[in-house]
Amino acid sequence: MPHTSRKKHPHPNNTLQAQKRFQITDATTGWTHVTTSGKARRCARTTKDQQSQSQSQSPTKEEEESLFHPAEAPPTTTLDTLKTQFTQIIQRTWKDSSTCDVVGRTLHNILLQSKPQESNTDNIQQSHTTAENKHNGTGLGIDSIICIGLGSPSGFLRGGWVDRRLVSLYQLAALVDVMASISSSSSSADPTIKTYAQDPVFNTLDKSLLSSLDITVLESPLAFEKVTPRTFLFCPGAERTHLEQLLALDPAFVFGGPLEDVESEVVSAFVKRRRSSREYHLDGNGCLSP
Repeated sequence: MPHTSRKKHPHPNNTLQAQKRFQITDATTGWTHVTTSGKARRCARTTKDQQSQSQSQSPTKEEEESLFHPAEAPPTTTLDTLKTQFTQIIQRTWKDSSTCDVVGRTLHNILLQSKPQESNTDNIQQSHTTAENKHNGTGLGIDSIICIGLGSPSGFLRGGWVDRRLVSLYQLAALVDVMASISSSSSSADPTIKTYAQDPVFNTLDKSLLSSLDITVLESPLAFEKVTPRTFLFCPGAERTHLEQLLALDPAFVFGGPLEDVESEVVSAFVKRRRSSREYHLDGNGCLSP
């Protein structure tokens, strides 16, 4: 019976196919996903025109909700226990950290330089205008504080696989310090400088905690619409695409970064126009961390 001992050699295309790795950058979130083809026989491919068209389209509300869900808090977590944990973070971790000292000094210097210099030769009308501006925050160039991408202080992310509660609480402590510093630099009798926060992962406990700290939670994209040249933007850990949208609005101050490491023409142009310095520790995700 005829037979052959000739070995079958794999086709070159099959070998290459088994070793292929695909890198996909999601323009809506800034995340890069890398996957191998493995034994998959088919893969979706798009042309350059299709890619540019998909990247130019803004994500719909349904798409946003499919990517980000409210964080899942443990069943035993209550608002009281969350407040207690936050207080401990402020007293034991944040206040004793070198980051707190550096941020405090930096804010003090920035706000001091932003204050208008009053002269004894000013007339009554000028003095009245200066006092009014100081009262409503214009003397500081700030009329709002907006926090983007804080994360959930109480819950687990991505289906319960990611726990960044400590990072979020730590960043919240920094935000509260920023609020206190700006408030002490303006008239606190009737404060008009409002603080807003936006993150699709906020759950009910997070919103209640933020509300107790005089922080108003906004649904996406309302916080983006409130950013103006008189906004103090608090955004450590913000995605690149979000930074591009926010910095294009030219906020007065930005707490986040390091912006110098972001590969973006919009971000680079903003850095060139402003003074920028690295004053605090960031983790691998660009977030403040203990």
